[in-house]
Amino acid sequence: MYRSICLVFVLFLVACSTVHAKKPDHEWSVGKILDENRARYFAGMLNDSSSQSTQNGTWNGNAHSTSLGDSTNTQVNGSYSGTQNTSTSGTSIPIYRVYDNLVIEGTDAVYITSERIRWRWSKGAHVAVNGAVKYYVDGRKLHVLDNDDKEHTMEIVKEIRKVTPTVSSVTSAQADNSQLMATQATAGPASQASVTIDSTPPRADIEIDGAFVGNTPSTVSVAPGRHQIAVKKKGFTDWTKTLNVTGGSIHLNAELEQASAK
Repeated sequence: MYRSICLVFVLFLVACSTVHAKKPDHEWSVGKILDENRARYFAGMLNDSSSQSTQNGTWNGNAHSTSLGDSTNTQVNGSYSGTQNTSTSGTSIPIYRVYDNLVIEGTDAVYITSERIRWRWSKGAHVAVNGAVKYYVDGRKLHVLDNDDKEHTMEIVKEIRKVTPTVSSVTSAQADNSQLMATQATAGPASQASVTIDSTPPRADIEIDGAFVGNTPSTVSVAPGRHQIAVKKKGFTDWTKTLNVTGGSIHLNAELEQASAK
């Protein structure tokens, strides 16, 4: 009975751990590969060395030293016999750390990522620059599904959020643009007035604001505003009139008087 209870309890713990260990399914997003490069950094040296030394022998002798003033006399008598062998070997190997770096443009941000390549036979994500890629973000990690349908986990080195205009600013810009278009449509081009000028006698020169525009009878277009109209003919007194033009059609008839003989 006791064993049965323990077995049920163990199975319950295993089932609970299995439920908690199951990861939820992630929703993949589609991004764009902006850049790809591989970087290698020096991490240090791996040293392997060995040394072997053998030495044996015998030393016997006498030493005498005599000093007198600035001179010294030294005598050494003795003998030495033996064998000495020394052997040293070793190797030094540089260690590098290799990283695959990707720049991925996502829906809301641009991610600069780094994936460490730990073994010589390991490969980075198989992707193409300017190509589409599936990804999802999990904290400071970014998971990529490459062109071989292999999932790679990368560290997010830098995240650049995209800046989008706010609703209020867009509405304000649209309102200003609409108001400008409405004003232009309402105002339209400045309306011109049509002025027909006759004279008696005909074939007289017509000047508007001092500029010659033709001979009578003529019909000319005049911009709205205040203008000086003059009709001139040799042998007759100049006919002048100040005209305030607002639009429409205007007809003028200049009665020229013959100039008095001097």
